Parts: sequence; structure tokens; C-alpha cells
Amino acid sequence: MSVLPTYEWIEQKARESKFLSDPHVKRLFELSQDKTLFEKSPDYLAKLRRDLLRSSLDFFARNSEFYQRMFDSLGIDPKAAEVEDLAKLAVPSDLLRGNGIEKFYIPNKDEGGYVFRSSGTTGKDPVRVYRSPIELLMMTMANANLFEYVYGHFLEPGKGLALFLAAEELKNHLNFVAFVDLALQYKKIPLLYGMDLLPESSGGPLWKRLVPNKQRILEFIKSKKEPKLFFSAPAGVHLLSEQFGNLGFLKRIAYKIVAGAPPINLGRGGVIVTGGGSKGFNIPEYGVIVEKARNVFRSEDPDTGQEVPVPFMDVLGMTETLTAHLDKYGVMNKVPHPLQEVFLLDPKTYKPINDYNVDGILGIFDPMAITWLEVFIPGDIMRQVPSDRYYGREFIYVRRLTEDEGWSLQRACGGTLEELMIKGGKINAE
Repeated sequence: MSVLPTYEWIEQKARESKFLSDPHVKRLFELSQDKTLFEKSPDYLAKLRRDLLRSSLDFFARNSEFYQRMFDSLGIDPKAAEVEDLAKLAVPSDLLRGNGIEKFYIPNKDEGGYVFRSSGTTGKDPVRVYRSPIELLMMTMANANLFEYVYGHFLEPGKGLALFLAAEELKNHLNFVAFVDLALQYKKIPLLYGMDLLPESSGGPLWKRLVPNKQRILEFIKSKKEPKLFFSAPAGVHLLSEQFGNLGFLKRIAYKIVAGAPPINLGRGGVIVTGGGSKGFNIPEYGVIVEKARNVFRSEDPDTGQEVPVPFMDVLGMTETLTAHLDKYGVMNKVPHPLQEVFLLDPKTYKPINDYNVDGILGIFDPMAITWLEVFIPGDIMRQVPSDRYYGREFIYVRRLTEDEGWSLQRACGGTLEELMIKGGKINAE
């Protein structure tokens, strides 16, 4: 399937999965919808994730001789596995390029799903990851629940409006865009795409074919619906803030008459959501982007209606990850979904790091992936700090691993969106 299916189609197909009769998958399906997980203690969730690790390894051993042989060769007993065993199982993302991931799929996987792929900006074959309908459904519900937790409020179905400063076609390539599109369909919140992708016949790479759709951007700015949710790469927020902030007196008056902006009012519960963080491009640090944007955008507390500094959330997701990591600027660092096991490895020994405030190589295990054993190393350096929230830890993004360190991995999908935004030039919303 080359086009991301709708949420309704995914829901229908997911309930036809032959794996729903498997106790392990049935439990995962129920847990992916469980909002009370965010109220549990870190100890409770750690034990739950260990149980899911064991039942997950048992599931793959039962459904694939490849995994059974792998566990035997590594000396891992699925029913007695510990989190430390994930370091033995984790595969670098580079091994998933092209058709590299094919050997990791179970032979009897559900068909009819969707293949995500990385951008391929490194010049190598992109990473491709297949998601079955039931995985897509669990992904959508789990990410929506995580979003609401970090956002801090319930998203009332059908209420509000969202703008994504990207072309709709990108949802068929980038996980970040697909995450947002499906989650908003799930919540029945209308989504406008603020850019168009010119046809291939116009020539040039994808980033040269991205152009702003001024009509949709203006529709979002003028709308009285609330909350208004603005999704973009950090570069897009920066460019839009610069343009609105630097309007001359006469243009500012004219735009105020036509659009009621600047400032751009996001209303009660309005929020700006960025993808991937700013990594290595010639734009200001993230904190500076936030400060400048708060001079242009306005938001109100959803309960009191009092004006508040515009909340910022940031998403870190990869092609290989089923659920993303989210943070809220000034409130919390990045947190994973309660079911996702995040671990850090020593850059020299590749052994697990349990200490706080020490930089380590990020590793991820997501038990909700049932088509392949999703234990992988995306190529990022993170730092974990203690937290009194449900996970017991929060994570701070540090940097990508370099080629000198033996890694040449694709950028996270949010970073790819940022790259397209920068190379596409300024966004003229006038």
C-alpha cells in the first residue's frame, strides 16, 4: 500500500487480525488503549514492561524459527529474560536499510498494512518498516494517549483545528506526519496541511517541490475554533515567526485587518508541536525559537481563559519506532510511552547504563510491534535524569552519533522535515 490508510480502515482491518486470539497480543491491544498507565508508579510499570518483554520474546519464539535460534544462540530464555538482555538483541538501524529488515519479520505476519520509509538523505537505501493494521491501530491510540498526557489536557473529539506545516503527501513517507494525521483522525479533529507538493514533472528533489498553501494557512490563522494545534519542524516555526515579527507597519495593519494577526491567536489550549528538535541546521537554538515564537503566537489556559506563554511540545520519532518520545518545554523532558522500554548503552562497551546524568547510546524496545522484534539502536546520544513522573526517568536529547564513531544513520523523521523546511527556503505567508 503506497498511501497511508484512514483510521477507519485501519480499525476495521485490525479487528480482523488472526493474532487477536493470542493472549499476548490481546493484552497489548487492551494496554495500548489504557490511559491509567500514566497514573501508575515507575516500579509498577517496570515490572509490567519486564512481563511484556518475556511474553513478547515467547510470542516471537512461537511464531518464528529465526527468533527461536537467535534466543538460543544468545543464551536468552524468553520466559526468564531481563531488561539487560535487550542490549544483546538490539540491532543498529543501518541493518534495516533496503530489504535488510525482511529477515526480522515473522513468516505469518498480518498482511494489508503499510510500509514506512526514512528519507534516504544519506544517499544510502532508506530504512523500510512494515506495520500491520493492528500495529497501526495500537500506534495511533498509544501515541494519542501519550500526547494528551504531555499536553496536559483531554482533546475533546471533534473540537478544535490543526495545521501541519507540511504537504499531505509527506504522511506517506515520514512517521512524524503519519503519527499526527492518524491521531487527529482518531480524535476527529480537522487537519489542514499548510504546504503543497508540486508534481514530479516540475523536476528537482522533493524539498524543491514544497510550496506554501497560503489559503490553508490563512484559514487556520483566521479560524475561531479552539484549541488550535500547530505542527511543524522547528525551522518552520522559526521562519514563520521571523516573517510575522518583521512585518512593516503598513503590512502589519493590512494583515491585521485581513487575518486578525499578528499576533496569531491559538485560543484556549492552543499549542505548538515541533518534530525532532533542531539538530545541526543554521537556525537558533530551540529556546530562542520558543522565545521569538511567543512574541508572535498567543495562547490561553484551557480552564481559565487567561493568556499564557504559548506551550511548546517536541516529538522525537524514528521510522523504526512505533511510539514516539514527547516533551513539553519548561515542564518535562522527553518521556516515552509507559509500555516502551528505553535503555542507554555505554558508547565504548555497549553495556547498559543505569546511572543518571551520563550520556549513552539510545536503545528502544516496543512490545506493541508484533510483526518484528522492535529492539533497535537509532544512533542518538541521550541523557537520562530522575523524574517523579510515571516513568521514573526523563530523557534529554544530546546529539546524533557521528560517522567518526562508526555510525552513518538516517536522521530522525522530524529532523528530515526540518531539513526540507530549511532547503525549501522561507515560508511566505503574506
